[in-house]
Amino acid sequence: TRGAQAVDGDTEAVSIASAPLWGMGRSIDREHPELRCSRVDLSLWDDPEELRGLVRELAADSPETDVALRGSQRYVARLARFDDADVPEHTRLAVPTPAPATGPDMAFRMEYPKPGGLDEVRARADDRRPPGPGEVEIEVHATGLNFIDVMRALGVYPGQDDGPVRVGIECAGTVSAVGDDVEHGPDGFHVGDAVLAVAADGVGSFVTTRADLVAAKPAQLSFEAAAALPIAFLTAYYALHEQARLSPGERVLIHSAAGGVGLAAIEVARWRHATVYATAGTPEKRDHLRALGVEHVFDSRSLAFAEEVLAATDGEGVDVVLNSLTGEAVAKGLAVLRPYGRFLEIAKNDIYGRGRLRLWHLRRNASYIVVDLAQLIIDRPAYVGALLRDIVAHVGQAELRPLPARTFPVAETAAAVRTLAQGKQIGKVVVSVDREPPPPVAPTRLPVRLEPEASYLITGGLGGVGQAVATWMAGNGARHLVLMGRGPASASAQQTLDALRAQGIEVLAARGDVTRADQLAAVLDAIGGSMPPLRGVVHAAGVLDDGILAHLDARRLHTVMAPKVEGAWNLHALTRNMALDFFVLFSSAASLLGSPGQAHYAAGNAFLDALAWHRRAQGQPALSINWGPWAQVGLANRPEQQRHLARHGLQAIPAADGLRTLSHLLTLSATQVAVLRVDWARWRSDPGQGLDRPLVAGLLRASAGAPAAGEKPACDAGLADALRRADRQERQRLLESYLRDQAAGKLGLTPSRLDIQLPLNHFGVDSLIAVELRSQIERDLGIVVPVVRLLDSPSVAGLAAWLGEMFPTAGPAQPDSHTPQATGEPPESDAAGSRWMELLAQLPEIAEDDVDDLLREVLAARESRDEETG
Repeated sequence: TRGAQAVDGDTEAVSIASAPLWGMGRSIDREHPELRCSRVDLSLWDDPEELRGLVRELAADSPETDVALRGSQRYVARLARFDDADVPEHTRLAVPTPAPATGPDMAFRMEYPKPGGLDEVRARADDRRPPGPGEVEIEVHATGLNFIDVMRALGVYPGQDDGPVRVGIECAGTVSAVGDDVEHGPDGFHVGDAVLAVAADGVGSFVTTRADLVAAKPAQLSFEAAAALPIAFLTAYYALHEQARLSPGERVLIHSAAGGVGLAAIEVARWRHATVYATAGTPEKRDHLRALGVEHVFDSRSLAFAEEVLAATDGEGVDVVLNSLTGEAVAKGLAVLRPYGRFLEIAKNDIYGRGRLRLWHLRRNASYIVVDLAQLIIDRPAYVGALLRDIVAHVGQAELRPLPARTFPVAETAAAVRTLAQGKQIGKVVVSVDREPPPPVAPTRLPVRLEPEASYLITGGLGGVGQAVATWMAGNGARHLVLMGRGPASASAQQTLDALRAQGIEVLAARGDVTRADQLAAVLDAIGGSMPPLRGVVHAAGVLDDGILAHLDARRLHTVMAPKVEGAWNLHALTRNMALDFFVLFSSAASLLGSPGQAHYAAGNAFLDALAWHRRAQGQPALSINWGPWAQVGLANRPEQQRHLARHGLQAIPAADGLRTLSHLLTLSATQVAVLRVDWARWRSDPGQGLDRPLVAGLLRASAGAPAAGEKPACDAGLADALRRADRQERQRLLESYLRDQAAGKLGLTPSRLDIQLPLNHFGVDSLIAVELRSQIERDLGIVVPVVRLLDSPSVAGLAAWLGEMFPTAGPAQPDSHTPQATGEPPESDAAGSRWMELLAQLPEIAEDDVDDLLREVLAARESRDEETG
């Protein structure tokens, strides 16, 4: 092609007519990897040097498939993480934004700017998302924490990127807004109702969640006690009551019984009049269980529990085992089952670790049942909500007692997460969210604010994504909306239209085909004749008709490509003289990554990408967003489609996250941005993704923990300079002082109490704190400490000596005088590491007794992989 690609942020004109070939070529590469379909783009002007370069490309055996030649320069395509700072101020879109709000109604969220350090959480200004149909907004008073929050804060949760981290998946508060149909029926909610709920991003002032997952708060409970109920009791109640059908007089063995789920299980078992046998990992926790009246308490860290249980039951065993242990403890647990016993697996380590089940233990009509609350919430939210309301009813009648919980104010969220990480807590950890945010609220770029005296056009506006965008616009100040679609409004679209109009918003449902210039012109004339001036366009129209390349004909090509190509061009041509604030094109990741069976769809979206660069070259606003699949709405919203994508590492984007990202991008105005949720561990393990694809090589390396090409770790310049100037003895002293302060701070000790000659595990440094300490050293000194070195529990003095030896050669490498034309292949994943990371992704609750051992295996596997591929 000629001039089809923008190079290095160049604002020169782009030849948009040939750009679709790049999207199609990338899909051909996915359908027929044996062809090695490559793309080479020359400049718009004849250049003999480029022709010589083209000949070299044709003759070369290069892994590069996306190349642009500009004179004597050769450019290759790479996807890189988006950085706000890379967007020049003069290119930002002129969309008005609100002034920061203050006072009790200001929305904020506790957020880790990036994972790695438990103390780095900050309050961030946030936008409130109005509830859609079947949703409620809750003003949060308290949030329960779970171990998954610790993993995400440290950056060891599989598939997460290095962007901001929010914590909390359960909360309690008061309903502040309701969506359609929420106030009807016996389980309806009204503004002002006190509730508890399963809701993501719970440590903040407001959350929006499905009404299915909300229950009325028992009047006798504080908000803090209520926030500790949902996850622990749902796991225990679903396991023991719904799956095991625990009956009066039966015996149940509850492992790790001093944790949140364990204590909830004791309550459920007593409500069912069953006899409880329990295990716990420390003497303090076992004493607590005995104080609760549990007569039979054993050590969960010893396999002797099985013999002790049999001895306590005269050799008969138990009817139910609630298991959170691993390895040989599973077989021991199965061995203590009575005939017709039920073994409930909530840890699932051996399942996702491909462990083997000894079926001999099930010979006497025993059952092995897997309990995965996280998946249950996704697949059957209404059922989970019904269970939650049952639990609340039992709590309200004093049949189930609330859990013990240690409460922290929201300003001490970091301390709350650290307490949970240390694994010494009995019961739950809760964050009390005050009405006033903790000062100071970090001044982030606030979400876009749309003009009330302007009109906004959404093509594809009656589809799922279009409706979501329209609702978002209304929540951000827009009062005049035009939703354009080819057909009449569906029942869902009509509900959205009615809800918007009920808010006093003028909504025009314009029937027309955006690929027909005359029909689009008629819609624009209608806006100009009776509505405020058009100030923004979102082109979200699209059609799917999947088929492999060999089966595509002219009709199928036109059906899929026309809404993208002809529709976008018509919008560009007919609005080019209007004073628009934004012109947003909803493109697809298919145009960048290719998609088998969607060559025509990828081609159409590649046109959108090129059109954005074309408009920018003309000084007009434009933003093309290469979206990954959206959840609940969009062209790939069917469960089987999203399961297929998830198997290949592409995870669906919740609509709320997509809209929040759109709001953010509108204030920044990069020309083209890809928005994806990728499980890189699964991506690497999928041979269909093409592990040798240089386009994503930098992202694969960064997700594996290694710096991408050209990156260097930041370090504390003052400390680094002092270490460079110091002699060997002084350097050892400085490093000992630094490490003692860091370790003591993360352990909650005064530095003087930490003996630098004793192993760090003597003071309680486990694998979680080791991960955090490693991240801190890398940030401050620029030295990557092998995980296995920290897991071997060195002393401060020993670690300081090792760092001292590494420091002279540990500074970041000086940049080469030339830019390499190609990068090496991305590292292949280590099978064991991927398996353990996949395991962790599936755990709704991890037994605290197994946390350290499990993370040690994960980190050791990751370290081994990095050493092999580094």
